[in-house]
Amino acid sequence: MKRLLIISLLAISSILQLNAQEHPYMNCFAVIAGKDATTDGSVMLAHNEDDSGEQMLNIYNVPRNEAAGTNKYLWIEFPGMAVADAFLNEYGVAVASDACKSREERLDVTDGGVLYELRTTVAQKARSARHAVDLLKKLVEERGYKDSGRTYLVADSNEAWVFAVVRGRHWVAQRVPDDCVMAIPNYYSITEVNLADTANFKGSPDLVTYAIERGWYNPERDGKFSFRKAYSAPSTLNSDRNYIRHISALNLLTGKDYPIAEPASYPFAVKADRKIGLQDMIEILSSHGENVEQKVKSKAPQQHNGCICIDRTINASIFQLRNWLPTEIGALVWTTGGRPCCEAFIPWYSGMTASPQGFTRFATPQEAFEKHFSDAKEMRLNYPDAAAWKFVTFWEWLIEDYDGRIGDVKKRKEKLQQKLFKSQEAFERSLKPLYNADTKSITKPSELGEKLNGYTAKLYRKYLKSISVK
Repeated sequence: MKRLLIISLLAISSILQLNAQEHPYMNCFAVIAGKDATTDGSVMLAHNEDDSGEQMLNIYNVPRNEAAGTNKYLWIEFPGMAVADAFLNEYGVAVASDACKSREERLDVTDGGVLYELRTTVAQKARSARHAVDLLKKLVEERGYKDSGRTYLVADSNEAWVFAVVRGRHWVAQRVPDDCVMAIPNYYSITEVNLADTANFKGSPDLVTYAIERGWYNPERDGKFSFRKAYSAPSTLNSDRNYIRHISALNLLTGKDYPIAEPASYPFAVKADRKIGLQDMIEILSSHGENVEQKVKSKAPQQHNGCICIDRTINASIFQLRNWLPTEIGALVWTTGGRPCCEAFIPWYSGMTASPQGFTRFATPQEAFEKHFSDAKEMRLNYPDAAAWKFVTFWEWLIEDYDGRIGDVKKRKEKLQQKLFKSQEAFERSLKPLYNADTKSITKPSELGEKLNGYTAKLYRKYLKSISVK
């Protein structure tokens, strides 16, 4: 029996690696909804993190460091990864990212360039989404981006921005309209650019002239300039792995049936046919392409069909950012320990001060930060008591007979998720004596931290028990 289990796990690992090799630079997916597009008036940023290999979910509550001038923040960490981590800081600024391969092969960097520092700087320094864009701009222009390309998604309770960076020092950012929703697979989402409209765009002043110089854009041939078309690597822009995911999200948001067309023509953002809520975000992140006739081609056998939610989705998060509450309560992230089609989203509030047991492999966030890249091998062996492996074990059990088990798993998951949504209102109502509603200032910070910590810890005690398998 043990031998069969080992063979089964090796087969699963081989499939994950094969899928990853088929689609390089095609991991992760995100959706952003402006505050006038949501059911509750929040800004929402939803994101699937997709990666192969051994991955260990940790979530740290990093305290403010007055001496260093850094913010307090929640850190969703995957050891060893330079582009996987997501953050939510004490100002309610959230950041996540999607790989977007560019055409650029020239490496124009100083002191090795930047990569991981971009997201950590937003977490540690940003006081708004717009401020985050300015911080990213400064780093990219001073030191250069050392990978092919990426889109950083930053949001606060008032607005959200999409920051697209190209290898070297070219970049562009666009504000998501308050009444719209945008979705991004692994090609650039920004199309037309108007740098004169400083309220909604920022970017390198030579974006167009540089693209003309490199032969990526010809005004007579191409018409209006499109950043997506000019700077995206054609291999990713025209990949079914990308445009089918994009269409699936657009169909779910608008109720329309978007055609399989030139991906460069898909809009930056759309007006949904309804107000978007948490459940809508979960439906999008969980999509297996049920609403798209064409399926993603794959050489690997698939029980768990790949679309937005795939075999190597290791975490899904929905940042719910509300401006009518103190940030400690109003900014939170609903997150999973694995695939959103089978895992419940559990809330983590930005005002938390400690993580539930099993979510931090080190005693302090500082040690985790120092060892983020140096201690990232054989983690399941070295940290066997981590909560991460309960999610992994649950997935391994599910994928043994996905078709036979997913029905019951989904029913239990959806029932629990609705309970969690309903309990949010009652729990937050119980916190009213701990803050001044007029000033949105916390009057009893210690008590608030304890209540937020206890709430999330209690939810995990019940949830981890419910997914425990032998």
